Amino acid sequence: MFTRVVLAIAATAAAVGWTLTATVPAVVDIGLATGLTGAPGTLTVLECHDGGSSRRSRQVCTGSFVYDATGEKAAVRAFSWADPGHVYPAQITNGGDRAGVRGTQGALAALVDPSIGLILIIAVGVALELRAFRLANAAVIGAVGLVGIAVGTVAQSV
Repeated sequence: MFTRVVLAIAATAAAVGWTLTATVPAVVDIGLATGLTGAPGTLTVLECHDGGSSRRSRQVCTGSFVYDATGEKAAVRAFSWADPGHVYPAQITNGGDRAGVRGTQGALAALVDPSIGLILIIAVGVALELRAFRLANAAVIGAVGLVGIAVGTVAQSV
């Protein structure tokens, strides 16, 4: 019984942790994509490289952002699915350190990581036999998560 409780706590912490750490950047990216935050301009992606040595490392991209209003340039961190040499319509964060793709593509591309988190939470809920995660509920929520992953992945590859 003790082992089951410890495993349940660890699995829940991992699933919720992933979801929270994935959702916060996604909210920032959606705000930039919709123009609700930041300033408009263009982003030229200069380089991308592997972000670390771990299995979960992500591509890290940097670029040059040019403000529409002033023509001023700023060095920024770009979204992880960028292609070096490409120019994107973008928004820069108010802090001026990160840029995201402006428009529908940027908003949809931000769905991948939170959708994975949603699937992880469902898996933990089903494994723990929680009432809210009975098969019918889990199937519907899981389908939403899978659609989010598929749509986001396609948006990142266009």
